[in-house]
Amino acid sequence: MSQVQYLQPSISTMNSTQSNRSHSPDSSSIQPASSRMSNSDMASTQIEQFEMTEDNAEEQGIESQRSHALPPVDGGWGAWSYLAAATALEMLIWGFANSYGVFLDHYDTIYPKSSVLPIIGTVAMGSMYTLLCPATLWLTSHPRQRIPAMWIGLVFLGASLLGAAFADSAGGLVVTQGVLYGIGGTLLWCPPTNYMFEWFHAKRGLAAGIMLSGTGAGGLVMPLVSIGLLEKFGKRTTLLAIGIAYIILLTLIIPFVRPRLPLSQQTTTRMPKVNWDFLKHAPFWMLWLGVLFQGLAAFMPSTYLPSYATALSLSPTVGTIAIAMMNTARVPGQVFLGYLADKLGARKLIISMSLASGISVFAGWGAAKNSGGLIGFSIAFGVFAGSYTALLSSFTKVLNHDDPHLPAILYALFYLARGIGSIISGPISSALMSNTSLGNAKGGYGVQSFGVLILWTGAGMIMSGIGAGYKTFKVE
Repeated sequence: MSQVQYLQPSISTMNSTQSNRSHSPDSSSIQPASSRMSNSDMASTQIEQFEMTEDNAEEQGIESQRSHALPPVDGGWGAWSYLAAATALEMLIWGFANSYGVFLDHYDTIYPKSSVLPIIGTVAMGSMYTLLCPATLWLTSHPRQRIPAMWIGLVFLGASLLGAAFADSAGGLVVTQGVLYGIGGTLLWCPPTNYMFEWFHAKRGLAAGIMLSGTGAGGLVMPLVSIGLLEKFGKRTTLLAIGIAYIILLTLIIPFVRPRLPLSQQTTTRMPKVNWDFLKHAPFWMLWLGVLFQGLAAFMPSTYLPSYATALSLSPTVGTIAIAMMNTARVPGQVFLGYLADKLGARKLIISMSLASGISVFAGWGAAKNSGGLIGFSIAFGVFAGSYTALLSSFTKVLNHDDPHLPAILYALFYLARGIGSIISGPISSALMSNTSLGNAKGGYGVQSFGVLILWTGAGMIMSGIGAGYKTFKVE
């Protein structure tokens, strides 16, 4: 984030000018005292007029007058009100998307022979992760379109939920609850994500953690709301109710998502000057691959825990509670990890989170055979694996060298990796669930065909630690 900078006339130049005057026929020595005082005041006024509110004001076209001072960074009403609105928006968008496991368990009873049901949730989440990158590039060069994009996103998201209510096939749900929801969610989610880099600098990790904690809060509320509505009213009424409620709530939230940097009349639609040299160097790709591996495995538990609970002959409520507790654990986990990301190096946190996440899967899910074990695993996985995205803001600090446009683009590229992992994990999970080679294994590994899925999830968590290898190479 650019900082306030003051451009003042050179003192030596002013002294030289005064010296020249003293040797001229019209030197200041023959001027009245009141005239000399006026010149001094004029010089002071000229110095104040050189004050610039941002060091990238030329590109942004921001007025440099003191009367147009920008809101403070890292605090103040503007920053915190933006963060509250962004967190609420995150809660709604991602809370529903992360509750798909509840819908999957219900859809299995409606479309028992469909093989595409597992990909609906991953298509919705994967679309938002992958589309964030091109959306960020477009809105960086067309900043005036950010707020209109959110309103268009509201239309898409509302249409997806209302359309899913009337979809009468699994394929229709893929298009509505999957594709349309992903497009609408992206357009709603992208501008607040971009604005974070305007409002926060020193506290960016904490801000990212608070905003992302909305995902966990939504993941607590929405599974409980969804299963209650599904059991009492069925699919159509549930999706209609959620769709209408979302349209109303988002309409109230969007006006509070505001930029910090005002747009000048001279704002153009040309692409900003971004240094893409980071793509040529290993540190970026090590971090990017780590996010990819994490994305290939992180969505398995949230998708399959209700089905796993059913396989254990537990109440469907247990699976819903497991997802709710996993998402709840993300709230303090992401806030605390975001805080640590501002204080510690990214490498230590990557290694710690990857090992802890892997152990929670191998030892927790692998041993879960009752409701206590399943909920215990959910909490551990939520704290460690569910909080991983809070590290992404620290990744941008590793790679960025004072380019005002680069942080948001880097952030989007990391989410692209996570999105690719999410989309691929859908068909991978279907293939893994068809493997029964561990049917006689102990603990959770022997529950129906979940054994190979558990191994894949744990391995993906461990492999996400490859991102720590960026320290091996020089960050250019």
